[in-house]
Amino acid sequence: MSWDVLLLHLPDGISPAQEVPEDYAPPPLGPRQEILAAVGRAVPEADLSDPTWGELLGPGWSMELNIGSKDPVDSIMLHIRGSGDDVLAPVFRLAEALRCKVLDCAEGHLLTPCQTSSRHAFQQFRDRVVGLSRRDLPVPALTSPAHPEPPSSLEALLPPGRTVTSDEGHGGEQPLWLSDQPATAGLWERVHAEHTRSGLWPLLLDPLDSDDDEFRPWGSGEIFPERMSSPASHDPEGVLAQWWATYTAADEDDDMLSSERRLAVTAPFGQNWPGLAPGRGTATNADRLAAEYAQSFLSDHPQSRLGLVAAASGADALTAAGWSGPANYENDTAKFSAIVRDWERRFGARVVAVGFSTLHLSVAAPPTAEEDALLVAAEHFAFCPDNVWQGSRPCTLAGYAKRITGAHHWDFWWD
Repeated sequence: MSWDVLLLHLPDGISPAQEVPEDYAPPPLGPRQEILAAVGRAVPEADLSDPTWGELLGPGWSMELNIGSKDPVDSIMLHIRGSGDDVLAPVFRLAEALRCKVLDCAEGHLLTPCQTSSRHAFQQFRDRVVGLSRRDLPVPALTSPAHPEPPSSLEALLPPGRTVTSDEGHGGEQPLWLSDQPATAGLWERVHAEHTRSGLWPLLLDPLDSDDDEFRPWGSGEIFPERMSSPASHDPEGVLAQWWATYTAADEDDDMLSSERRLAVTAPFGQNWPGLAPGRGTATNADRLAAEYAQSFLSDHPQSRLGLVAAASGADALTAAGWSGPANYENDTAKFSAIVRDWERRFGARVVAVGFSTLHLSVAAPPTAEEDALLVAAEHFAFCPDNVWQGSRPCTLAGYAKRITGAHHWDFWWD
């Protein structure tokens, strides 16, 4: 999970101890090109190859600069992960260059260059929530009689549930909390709103068979976090390019597709990996869209239950939970998480629901042009070839690209 601070203009008279008034509307930081130039001067080591979302790496921390695509730029959100007070140096270099204030989003007050208490408080919170062993995942306490006084607003939201122990590892891994009954309307949205405080990402979990009392794979513990690597250790484009090469290559053991037909499926690219699609800026609120999609998904899948996973994002939750839906193609879910992480950044994707071998994302900034849609379709084919091979006719990349153009949710299914 990240420590989030906001760079914005605030009145000079406001003191660090004061909270920012809720009705205050700050003026913009400035024209987009001027802001990007100022950021480049303040932190020249930052990667601004994507001018909407920069990245800065330190010795023990990483920082994402959410600049957005608006012109002028209203504010810049900094998502900070890791530890070390030295991260404050670039934060205040940016603030000085942009002539703005630094707001701690968790505490709701301003930071000064010599103030580290908020940083330390966040580190303690992060270590307590995300750094716990999964055996100590904090969710069981939410329904425990030993805790009659709810320590946070999240506890009041949750229905009865239990932790699920992985089927592997002799009971040492409990990566998931699962509600006992189907999720109710609006529950995903309310729990998701608490994520920045709780560190727990909500998932709508769909079973393999709605009539199965075990609620496989979730209730039965068919989840295997022990097998997974870290999403951070995989390059999204490198993984996609490798999978693309595998799925477009001639397969002597496959008598379903001739070489010509296989190339026709992925036309106009054939066997040539076309590279990643460009990200798109959007005025759509990705979290609000995710909440709307969660409600729609629950209407179509009323048997779905709420799952909670200690994870910084929905992409990371897939690996942390030990989900193995694409196991017939790849056993290491961390590779899929790395790609979904990148989609979160480029397209405002959010992981909303997961099934036995299905994955459902909301998408705030889908492709709208034919050229971009084809590139996204190529990524989807490499990520989940069954979406094209066994999807709606025509079972071609071009046909699939038309179906996802402008679509605000992406659904994947692995055979």
